[in-house]
Amino acid sequence: MQQTLLHITDCHLVPKGQQLLQTDTLETLRAVLAQATGEALPDAIVATGDLVHSGGIEVYQQFLSTVESHCAAPLLCLPGNHDRADSMAEAGLPMQSLCLGDWFVGALDSHEDDVPEAHVDAATRAALMTQWQQQTARYGLLATHHPLLPIGSPWLDKDRIDAPESLLDGLIESESPEFCGAIFGHAHQVIDGRYRQRPLLGTPSTGFQFEPRSQQFALADQPPGYRWLTLTDSGQIESQVGWLQ
Repeated sequence: MQQTLLHITDCHLVPKGQQLLQTDTLETLRAVLAQATGEALPDAIVATGDLVHSGGIEVYQQFLSTVESHCAAPLLCLPGNHDRADSMAEAGLPMQSLCLGDWFVGALDSHEDDVPEAHVDAATRAALMTQWQQQTARYGLLATHHPLLPIGSPWLDKDRIDAPESLLDGLIESESPEFCGAIFGHAHQVIDGRYRQRPLLGTPSTGFQFEPRSQQFALADQPPGYRWLTLTDSGQIESQVGWLQ
């Protein structure tokens, strides 16, 4: 049976009453969730990091309660470079990989506290491969925060996961589940890349977007966004980006 995922990322929540880059990021998250769940109810929600920009456990609790107030579907949360994994765990955010019918959604933690660049060491890669190979699902989708390919913005490309080819090749060559693609955040823009015919999909932020192919930090005149993914029973990934109206 096919599965429908709602991918949200880079929410950058701040304590109540504050804004970030003149954006009320809690309000934009609420609006994105209201619009998306008005279109369809997902089988799961995947949130790939930078959920909180500043603040403590109470801001993560606000994120969780906001998501749960709009949809009761299973939730997978990954930390981004602005997140604190210990605070996420203490706030009760679910951070474990998901199994949805014939599909496994594997979580790769690419963050290191207080460092913008991706950090995926050999132990993290090995742990992912071990978990991946233990699954009984037919198909697999990888979820992480940092990009797995260059996106054409030097100030962001320095943050991407190092040597992603070896990681992706290992997943592709794993007998089961079949690696079918990956989703990520961090770039605050739509990325539709491919590696060995598998889609590598970056999703816009629920708050604000970066200017594509910019040489340095620059905001784009685009609304908050999200991405729908349909995971088919034949191992295909169909996706569509939504923009807040």
